[in-house]
Amino acid sequence: MRPTRRMGRILHGRAAGLLALALVAGAGCVGEIGATNNVQEGLCGAPASVAATPLRRLTRFEYNATVRDLLGDTTHPADAFPTDEVRSGFDNNAAVLGVSPVQTEAYLKAAESLAQNAMLSPSTILPCDATKLTDATAEDTCATQFIQSFGKRAYRRPISDEDTARLLAVFHAGRTSADFATGIRFVLETILQSPQFLYRVELALPAASPAAALAPLDGYEMATRLSYLLWSSMPDDELFAAADADALKTPEQLKTEVVRMLADPRAHEAVGHFDEQWMQLAKMTSMSKDTKAYPSFDPSLVPLMQQEARQFIDHVVWGDGGPGDLHELLTASYTYVNAPLAKYYGVAGPTGSDFVRVDLDPGHRAGVLTLGGVLSMLAHANQTSPVHRGKFVREQILCGLMPPPPPNVPKLPDVDPNLTTRERLSQHSTDPACHSCHRLMDPIGFGFEKFDGAGLYRELENGKAIDESGTIEETDVAGAFVGPAELGEKLSHSLYAQKCVVTSWFHYAYARLEAPEDQCTVKTLQKRFTDSGYRFQDLLVALTETDAFRYRRVAGGGQ
Repeated sequence: MRPTRRMGRILHGRAAGLLALALVAGAGCVGEIGATNNVQEGLCGAPASVAATPLRRLTRFEYNATVRDLLGDTTHPADAFPTDEVRSGFDNNAAVLGVSPVQTEAYLKAAESLAQNAMLSPSTILPCDATKLTDATAEDTCATQFIQSFGKRAYRRPISDEDTARLLAVFHAGRTSADFATGIRFVLETILQSPQFLYRVELALPAASPAAALAPLDGYEMATRLSYLLWSSMPDDELFAAADADALKTPEQLKTEVVRMLADPRAHEAVGHFDEQWMQLAKMTSMSKDTKAYPSFDPSLVPLMQQEARQFIDHVVWGDGGPGDLHELLTASYTYVNAPLAKYYGVAGPTGSDFVRVDLDPGHRAGVLTLGGVLSMLAHANQTSPVHRGKFVREQILCGLMPPPPPNVPKLPDVDPNLTTRERLSQHSTDPACHSCHRLMDPIGFGFEKFDGAGLYRELENGKAIDESGTIEETDVAGAFVGPAELGEKLSHSLYAQKCVVTSWFHYAYARLEAPEDQCTVKTLQKRFTDSGYRFQDLLVALTETDAFRYRRVAGGGQ
């Protein structure tokens, strides 16, 4: 058996024990910054109230980003991991991010592969020149320096003497079985399988007193919270330097780092990952269209539609000369297309593969809900779906929860060349079993009927003029509207929609659902979002200033 596999099995058992300890010690831990003698003073008054947060494992997206920044490895090894379970729309809910035997095996294989890749250019990770090491003492010195420098970045905290001794023993096992490089490779494999790397552990500082409910984070834990919220990755050198200097305590210190981090391209990637899940863009990948119903639709357009949606949302969120707010997201009359998409939509645009901004008819298209890919995704293969389109608005934009359909739901009426979709779905408004739920979806979806199942604008359906009037019920902007432009305008002023953005970001940013203890945090976020004019970047900043972000709850404390 080759050394890496043999050692990997040994280390797997050790890591499992460490992982169990980490799970017991870290369950229910979140954190706070600030003076230890004042840790319970919250934004909404004293005492601050913070719900417990489970220990957080790195998601596949975070794992790939972390090994990229740690090792310069862009092979995306986590793509081969089991898919992270989605809860409440996002893949990072800590409560469901367990580690199965299959996942453990995947970590082992990834660690071996990453370590082998890293050792192809050892000078990029070692603090010394391995070719000039002349004796065992020099090798031990280099290995120790490597363990302390690399280990600090991987564990996202300084390496303790116990850590150093344990990892140096691993190095000696590899050095004895083969050579210096093998010893370093064994250390890499060990670190990459350790709970300190795979989990975000927050245990550094004790509570202010035995009766205290909250404890402060140390600088390294705060740096890690910032980096995984804004970058979905590990801290960079500047954050580590700030942690070393204990300079992540005050609101001013945090704000300085947050502004710097939001200007980094990694923030676009991290926020884009949230946006893709919020807008369910991954569903575009599996959509298909009947070529008889939509002869101009080509499957090669699907990834282009995804890119269009990503680029449009990215532009809105980051401003780029615009307001960068919720109103822009739901009402903007422009998009980004390349030559194939321009041809498909029938608009004057680029002639090459690069995406450029093009203005659209503001009477037809308005915001993210009228992007071609979104409309196509929310339709059937051969017809539109007012149900799916209305349900999307109800759930993703307004955070309403629609119950699953009852058993024995009648089959959707077949396409009838003599009827419009609105006419065919009349049963939903006449059958009591259907009406209770469909009244909340179909009347919204009917407002999109001038877009066919492939997202193209039309005036007629089966030779009949299309009625794009709709209604929206049980919201603060209830009433009639005509077409998606009017709907987008309504939604952009809806308190329900504004709260939905905040709630969705809470779930994603803090990797959990809100609890009763989070009332102050949610209230603070909603006020900040409102006061900013519903700007997304201001909400990101606000997420780093709440009690839920600033405090760690202590198991068995005063709360």
